[in-house]
Amino acid sequence: MRPGIERTFRRSRTIDPMDEKDRLLLTYLQNGLSLTLRPFDVLSAKIGADSAELLVRIQRLKQEGIFSGIKVILNPRAFHYQSAWVAGRVGPECQVPGEAAPKDGPSAQFSSEALGSCAEVFRRHPGVVYGCEREHEFNLWFFITAPEGHDLELHVRCLEKLAGIQRALFLPVRKVFKGSDLLNSLDAETFPAMDEHYERRRAVRFPDLTVRIGQGHQTPASAALKDGPSAEEIEMIRQLQEPFPLTDTPYRKIAADLGVSEDQALERVKALAEKGCLKRIGSFLKSEVFPSEARTLVVWQIPEEKLERIGPEIAGFSEVLYADRRPAFTEFPYSLYTMVRASTLAELEVLVRRVQDRIGKWPYRILMTTHELKKNPMKYFPKELDRWWYENRHVAEAAFH
Repeated sequence: MRPGIERTFRRSRTIDPMDEKDRLLLTYLQNGLSLTLRPFDVLSAKIGADSAELLVRIQRLKQEGIFSGIKVILNPRAFHYQSAWVAGRVGPECQVPGEAAPKDGPSAQFSSEALGSCAEVFRRHPGVVYGCEREHEFNLWFFITAPEGHDLELHVRCLEKLAGIQRALFLPVRKVFKGSDLLNSLDAETFPAMDEHYERRRAVRFPDLTVRIGQGHQTPASAALKDGPSAEEIEMIRQLQEPFPLTDTPYRKIAADLGVSEDQALERVKALAEKGCLKRIGSFLKSEVFPSEARTLVVWQIPEEKLERIGPEIAGFSEVLYADRRPAFTEFPYSLYTMVRASTLAELEVLVRRVQDRIGKWPYRILMTTHELKKNPMKYFPKELDRWWYENRHVAEAAFH
């Protein structure tokens, strides 16, 4: 087995025994807290415990690693958030502008140093939430996000210039054939599983508001914005991304931080839920507590006219957790992206052959992750993003030249 592969195919630990109240608690938390001033009182009544015992149980389950805590699960599609994969080609000749090139040493060492320098440029971007090294000529992969009003591809071209890499492919999703979209999956803390087991599907009415982001610094396309969350709502979204207070009156702290009353804070939360921006306040069980196989990205070279037929066919495999369509390029001609689960590389290759038996012998690549470079929780509307743009906007003019 190749170096680094054994880390990818590692099995998760088993969970410790839980009693019936623990199981009930986790079930109700997956469904979400009631939008009331004292939500833990409502929850404690459901499991037959007082609120003090309930909060102790939540803390214990969190400390044991059963779940990561109570979070506000947002719907990025409702406020028109953008995302894309970026695949970068980093070779020995790559050099970050302003850094001196090594005068001697093996090319492999130089390539490793170049990769690290380029990766650091991407890691510093506030919208990059995940990054890894993969076994391919395009060896540097990052998942980048930004609110509407920022030109996401322009950010990528700026990063390409700042990092001094040979080529960066901009890979936004065009169509999802299976699973929740990647951006939503980050809220579920199941990256890269992309599989929201407990998410209740419902149609949402997206907001139709007029006041937008950009306080402090001008965003790249702010003049063209017509809808999206208001400045007041963005402040609430930012606040809700902080750890949810584990107290009898959780909205008291939220209200104090925003300078409003508890009732006003709760009304703003309810308004976000009604507009489809907020899915729920609750939890997902951590994916690693379940015995499960590793997830690996497999990309397929399939003609455009065949995708509408083949996409649903490949999505029919239970081992395929996620499938979507993204742009293809001459140097990277793959348009169908699948995240599949398998325990070993041999099992993965058997699965790929089964898929080919159904869809045809189309070219494919297994993109094994050899090293994770960044893995941060998703943060929407970070103030640091406007600051990054303000400091690096001078690169934009030359980014496409």
